[in-house]
Amino acid sequence: MLKDISNYWTSGSGSYDKAVKAQFRSRRTVSMWTSLLNEGLGGRKGQAVLDMGTGPGFFSILLSRMGHRVTAVDASQGMIETAARNFRAAGADVKAYLGDAAHLHAEKDNSFDAVVCRDVVWTLPDPYRAYAEWYRILKPGGTLIVFDGNYLYRKEPKRPALFNKLWYALGWTLILLTELRVRSRSDQDKELLGKLPFVQVLRPEADQEALQRAGFRIQEIRHNFTSGYKMTMQHLKYGYQSDRRFMIIAKKE
Repeated sequence: MLKDISNYWTSGSGSYDKAVKAQFRSRRTVSMWTSLLNEGLGGRKGQAVLDMGTGPGFFSILLSRMGHRVTAVDASQGMIETAARNFRAAGADVKAYLGDAAHLHAEKDNSFDAVVCRDVVWTLPDPYRAYAEWYRILKPGGTLIVFDGNYLYRKEPKRPALFNKLWYALGWTLILLTELRVRSRSDQDKELLGKLPFVQVLRPEADQEALQRAGFRIQEIRHNFTSGYKMTMQHLKYGYQSDRRFMIIAKKE
């Protein structure tokens, strides 16, 4: 399943690169993510940070600019190649390689101060094994920061269905105009994604159980973590997902 998921993200790497470049053009978006990362990392610079599922490299570039020593890993060949190009263009000193989130054979035990990821865990074929692996490579006292969401989980929305549909339509119209990309998922893609373990469970409750099983102590679970940035272009484009999104900060004891 990992190969199929990796190929899916490779096929979309160009589209997601456009999204990342649009985020870098927004000072408020860059400021928001920098602030959230800095908060999760405790404000201490010079940390060894693993950006798991780096995609086109957005977090890695921010973390490098913040003064951290960054390693970027992704299971998608297309994503890691895109990230490497973006690192060179940004002048970011980031080590990047192709790797499996659940089997980080290149990394030693207790070697990172922090692991961060954005919209990665829901895509993993084995999130339980991945959390255990991230626990292994973190130093004692190390931090895990997860940004993710119930993106394909079917539940009753908090907003009226018509409101959600209108916002979704507005969001993708703005994405087309500002990022020059359209959403395209085939029935085969939907079937593949629908088989992922964390698409079929309520989150972050499932994450909490998986993290505790791996040995983590949950420090904070925050819903709607972008609430202070409403009415920005980023919020207008992606805010229809805000009810589904969450941030987790966990510690290795």
